[in-house]
Amino acid sequence: MVAHVAAIALTAFMIYTAVPGSSLFSWHPTLMTIAFMLLMFEAIIVFSRESSLIQSSSRVAKAEVHAWVMGIAATCASCGFAAIYVNKDLNHKSHFMTWHGFIGLLTLCYVMLQLIGGILLKYSGILRSLNIQIRLADMKLYHATSGLVLFTAISVTLILAFWSDWFVSQTNVYTWYACFMALSCIAMIVMMQITSTYLPQSRRPGIAFNNAPARKRKKQK
Repeated sequence: MVAHVAAIALTAFMIYTAVPGSSLFSWHPTLMTIAFMLLMFEAIIVFSRESSLIQSSSRVAKAEVHAWVMGIAATCASCGFAAIYVNKDLNHKSHFMTWHGFIGLLTLCYVMLQLIGGILLKYSGILRSLNIQIRLADMKLYHATSGLVLFTAISVTLILAFWSDWFVSQTNVYTWYACFMALSCIAMIVMMQITSTYLPQSRRPGIAFNNAPARKRKKQK
């Protein structure tokens, strides 16, 4: 439950700090945190054997929940992007002039590509109709690996946001490090979830190969 507590705590703190509705800008950190640290995180963890909130559900049901939650997360992220874009326009400020803004733009584009990849995975018949032959198991592996890269980019974007003038002015040293530790915990759990599920078990063939001569010697005796 540490995973869920960290995600909810970080999201709640960001909402409390931003005070959504107090300004147009306030919707940017609010929606982005809800999208990435709460919804997207829960969409990934739904497949975890230890942390899923619907462990008793079938794999098909979990995939359906994953798809819907990811779609809502992408919508929230798009609205958060629109909020900061319009806010800068109204204040006659340049766009994407900071590392946070530039990497954030690339990350949002990656989110959309990942969403398209998820749709193609869910409706794999689209690729077959285009005579593109990819095994379903390979598609799942590519999608999961790409998701890990995406969440890494999200984590980097949020760390850069923690260094922004707005966030630094709203926090003290204790709350800043608490947010950083919560983000680190969430990123680590996502990494462990994806790698433990999809990382090839390279040791097993080696063990079987090394044990083969021993079994032959036993038969000879």
